[in-house]
Amino acid sequence: MIRSVKSIALLLLVVAGGSAAADDRRLRRYELPNLDTLELTLPPGWQDETDVPPGGIPLTVRLYPAEGAAFEVFVTPESPEPTAGEVQDTGALREAVRDSAERIRPQAIEESIEIRRLQGGSGIGFYFSATDRAPQPEEFRHMHQGALQAGELTLWFTILTHDGQDAVVADALAMLQAAVHRRTGLDQR
Repeated sequence: MIRSVKSIALLLLVVAGGSAAADDRRLRRYELPNLDTLELTLPPGWQDETDVPPGGIPLTVRLYPAEGAAFEVFVTPESPEPTAGEVQDTGALREAVRDSAERIRPQAIEESIEIRRLQGGSGIGFYFSATDRAPQPEEFRHMHQGALQAGELTLWFTILTHDGQDAVVADALAMLQAAVHRRTGLDQR
C-alpha cells in the first residue's frame, strides 16, 4: 500500500512538473503611473525590464531573449487623459500608426508600407512591418511597429528582429493581443 501511494505521488509530481515545463509562460504585472496595472504573459525564454523616467511617464517595458539570437520588443502603455474619459479613437489610432510608417519609409526597402489591423482581446489596433535598407552591424533589419487598445490603455509597441525571426514577431503580437488592463481605482483617491 505504501509503495503504491509513493508511486502515485511520484507520478503526480512528474505530471505536474511536465505541465509546468510545457508552459513556461510567465504572467507579469506592471504598475502604471496612474496606479492601474498592465498584465502581459511573456513567451517562454523571454526576459523583461522596465524603464521609468523621472516623473514616471511614460513607463516602457523592454523584452528580450534570455539566450539565443537577439531581438527586442518595446511596449509603452498610454492611459487616456483623465478628462477625456474615453480610449483613443480608432481612426486617430490608425492615422498615428500610418504617420509612423511614413516617417520611416525613406529608410525602408518597401516602397509602400501596408497598415495592418490587429484584433486584441479588449480592443483593436494597427501595425506595419518594414525592412531597414542599410542596417548597421549592431542594428536590427526588421521593425514591426504599431498601437493596440487594451481596455482603456493604448499599447504603443516596436518589435525589432533579424532575418528568420518570424516566430518572435508572432509571439510578440500574440502577447500584445492577450494584454490585460486592470483598473485599480487607486488614482481616484
